[in-house]
Amino acid sequence: MPQYTKKNTVRAFRTPIVPAEIKVTETPRISFADLIRMMAEGVADAQLDLDRASAEMLQELAETKVELVREIKETIDADGKVSYESAPPQSVSLLELGMQPTFYRFSEATIEVSMDLEIMEDTTEKSETKGRKVLFANTHNVQAERKIGKEVKLASKLTATMVPVPSPLRIEPSRSTETE
Repeated sequence: MPQYTKKNTVRAFRTPIVPAEIKVTETPRISFADLIRMMAEGVADAQLDLDRASAEMLQELAETKVELVREIKETIDADGKVSYESAPPQSVSLLELGMQPTFYRFSEATIEVSMDLEIMEDTTEKSETKGRKVLFANTHNVQAERKIGKEVKLASKLTATMVPVPSPLRIEPSRSTETE
């Protein structure tokens, strides 16, 4: 059984972006552009966490050492008796043994939300954007329809697809073997 020289620590869950104890209020409408931007930022934040987790795993593999016997010499004498002689154990990292972290990337993300789309115009008198039209997503009417029992066929849905990707090229150490 290998002896680990680094204390193994595993984080099962990461700190949430919005902790459960934080009070939040529902926004009945939002600019459609902001909705798309928030989705993109959410995917980017999640990708960053995935990349950090892979980097942390790389560091942990490099720091976790095991004792490994690299050579066992088998000798058979004239009487057919077999004896073994082990080389002294060497301390090697899991990375040196060839273990690599897995890297992932999002290949696609989809959000489907039941909402009404409205075109709104900025009517603020002293605004640089006066007269600008903006597309807004409004969920208030859909929620009201659900509360009074009106059938709403669309449902909210979030889908994200992640795929493993090759490790960055410079992570793999160069290897060479010499014979004496």
